[in-house]
Amino acid sequence: MISASSSEALSLCKGSKYCPIVDVLPEEAGVRKKILFRVSGDGYLMVEYGQEQVFDLMDAFRLFTVMEKLEEKKIEGVIEYGQGFRTLTVIYDPLKTSYKDLIKELKEVELEVGAPSELEFKSRLLHIPLTFEDSVTRKAIEYYSQYIRKDAPNIIDGHNIKYVALYNGVTVDELKQKILSTEWLIVHQLFYPGGDYQLPIDPRCALEAPKYNPTRTYTPEGALGTGGQCYYIYTTESPGGYQLVGRAGPVYQLAQAHPDFKESPYLLKYSDRIKYVEVPEEKLLDIYKAVHEEHSSRFRYDIREERFRVKDWLNFVRREDVQEEVKEFERRKREAQKTVPVP
Repeated sequence: MISASSSEALSLCKGSKYCPIVDVLPEEAGVRKKILFRVSGDGYLMVEYGQEQVFDLMDAFRLFTVMEKLEEKKIEGVIEYGQGFRTLTVIYDPLKTSYKDLIKELKEVELEVGAPSELEFKSRLLHIPLTFEDSVTRKAIEYYSQYIRKDAPNIIDGHNIKYVALYNGVTVDELKQKILSTEWLIVHQLFYPGGDYQLPIDPRCALEAPKYNPTRTYTPEGALGTGGQCYYIYTTESPGGYQLVGRAGPVYQLAQAHPDFKESPYLLKYSDRIKYVEVPEEKLLDIYKAVHEEHSSRFRYDIREERFRVKDWLNFVRREDVQEEVKEFERRKREAQKTVPVP
């Protein structure tokens, strides 16, 4: 006998000779989106939350809550979890468990997790120093302008920050204030070691920007960039295509010689929140010296262990004044983007 969830999985695969969807946990209105279970080879299972390709912080909040429960549960045969923005990849040993048994365990955890207002999870708050329009990112942008694309519309007065402000319909000072006033939630870690996608907790600070075209061949360590709706700290020197607004403190150290990197070469973790603190460039350069050259405790990151309660966030974002400001900012962005050229 085919279960209702298996039957729905088959219907989603209709017309496809090869379909990885093997099970579905149906949507429950007001609680969770439809959850798809996809197999990949003998040792991988992907759990997908909803089918809409959108950034929804509620997806991240639910995943963080589920992950906390999974870490406590310690399912036999699971080697590692790989968390995306709205997906969870489970790497498992097929000699110790099967994807069917895994799905059963995962469903049990999902059914334990309640409505959005009941979600909560561990979330460290880190204060990260930031210098806007610093000389190091300016040199990288100058190199790009000189050797890669002389007519790049995203470079104004030798930097990207004015372009990002124009694209969002705000002044440079307003842009800086939006970056500094909100906390940035790490919702995904990706293609570069310790790299992180950050989204603002405050929807009034939801900034946007297109990427470079073509990309840079060089980006300095610590550069703070933005592409689409995300912000990102470049962990090491690398190519890159995000618009640069400044430079943050170091968040990666392979040698793990500084006290803040003893446990891991990566400072940032899933579900962390970043609060940027503006500092003069002289101080930022001294921080890099203390961390990478001296490995000295004269600089330590301010890191606070906290719990994030989604109920408090919902009460904030549902306020009438916040909703009105979000609508007005969206209007300003759309008007600005009608005239601002895209690279």
